[in-house]
Amino acid sequence: MLIAGLVALFSWTVATNERHMILSEVIKRVVLQGRNLALSSAKPLLHEDPEFELHPLISRTMKAGEDIVSIIVVDRDMRIRGHKDVLSIDRRYIPQPGLKRVQGVAVLATGEELRENDEMLELRVPITDQDEQLGYIYLQYSKSDVHYAVAMINRRMMRIGIIALVAGALISLLLAFHIARPISVLTKGAESIARGCLDTRIDIHSVREIETLAFTFNNMARSLEESSKAMLEKERMEKELEIAHTIQETLLPSRLPHLLNFEIDAYYNPASQVGGDYFDLIPIDDRHLIFVVGDVAGKGVPGLVVMAMVRILARALAERRESPVQLLRHLNLLLRKDVKRNLFVTLFCGHLDSKEGFLNFASAAHMPLLLFHSKEKVVRLVGTKTKPLGIFPDEQFTQGLEEKRIKIRPGDLVMQFTDGLNEMRNASGEEFGLERVMHVAVDAAAGGARHLLSELKKILHDFKGEAPQSDDLTLLAISALPLGIGRATEERMESLDTVVFE
Repeated sequence: MLIAGLVALFSWTVATNERHMILSEVIKRVVLQGRNLALSSAKPLLHEDPEFELHPLISRTMKAGEDIVSIIVVDRDMRIRGHKDVLSIDRRYIPQPGLKRVQGVAVLATGEELRENDEMLELRVPITDQDEQLGYIYLQYSKSDVHYAVAMINRRMMRIGIIALVAGALISLLLAFHIARPISVLTKGAESIARGCLDTRIDIHSVREIETLAFTFNNMARSLEESSKAMLEKERMEKELEIAHTIQETLLPSRLPHLLNFEIDAYYNPASQVGGDYFDLIPIDDRHLIFVVGDVAGKGVPGLVVMAMVRILARALAERRESPVQLLRHLNLLLRKDVKRNLFVTLFCGHLDSKEGFLNFASAAHMPLLLFHSKEKVVRLVGTKTKPLGIFPDEQFTQGLEEKRIKIRPGDLVMQFTDGLNEMRNASGEEFGLERVMHVAVDAAAGGARHLLSELKKILHDFKGEAPQSDDLTLLAISALPLGIGRATEERMESLDTVVFE
């Protein structure tokens, strides 16, 4: 089948090229003949009765060229002045129907036009005298020679193809016999190894590739026992990671709370099965919401354990209605007792009053808060200079720890994220950067939390390309709905209550 396909492709390519070459030569000949006729017809068209000179010229030319179908000379008013049939003289010329214009013919000059159908070519050449156009020559030329030449080429290529197929089939049978016998021995040896007979050795004297394959099978049999042990260990580790991934999903919120006049959206995408990012949304009552976004320095299972501790402690402290500063301070005291020195957590904590529109927040060495002001159409980053959780004693941790307060007006938006956003790299190693984040926010934040995260995900996907994700990514956006649409319908709210995990 491969040989047949190659022969057919080769034959088609050769036939096509030959047809184009033959047709190109015919076109050159037709154009040259048409120009000669145009030169010879210029002087008769200046006379009062040009048909007396044009009719003999047309007759001689058509006798000399057997492939010429017709020659028609028309004046500038498209009246026939020269034709092999004298009865057509003085009639208005009607173009031949069904002809399509041929594009891209390099040999044509200005004013010349070539049209064709399956049976013939028609060339139109302007007749001029001292830059004055007197009329046109319409030369119709049969394609019978082209069709005949192409048919001969096809027959020749068919004969060559049949010879190639027969020769290829014979060679294929010889090669198959030569290769199939050692491959049969190789197959039996591989089946024996697959049944567990690891002492099986394959002895083959054949082409170098087959001998190399047999040598590879023998080496595989020697190392198969060790590989099976490694595979069992790997499966055990993967199973543990799957369990850890499932546990982590249960630690993160799967649904978003509903707040009157506010739209909330979240996105979480770990770089591996078990990520180190953490976020939570803790409703206190119908109008108050505490939300946290953090990043555990330790990855894998140790980081997951720390994340679980932070979640439990943060929810317990939030239910006591502690302020963001108090919550971070107590978290630091509790984590420092149990977390190892090489593990620490950066954490942002915000307390939103949906009725008044005030957001109080504090940060433990986490990324700054992105704030979009809809009225001014500006974006700014609000951060604090503090230390991470779980490392420093209370007196050092509280130095610089401060709580900030902002007003979120209708149309405004806040977004908290982890460093996996700004430190996202593309294939060339370039970072996404905070400046790009702010540019995207300026363009998309006015559409609300869900629109901003959707645009960010698209732009990040295009920026990263095929490069692997180097760090976990978490995005949490809260926007105040513009005036007039604050009371969203239940259908709209239901469409916004699910966290996107990837």
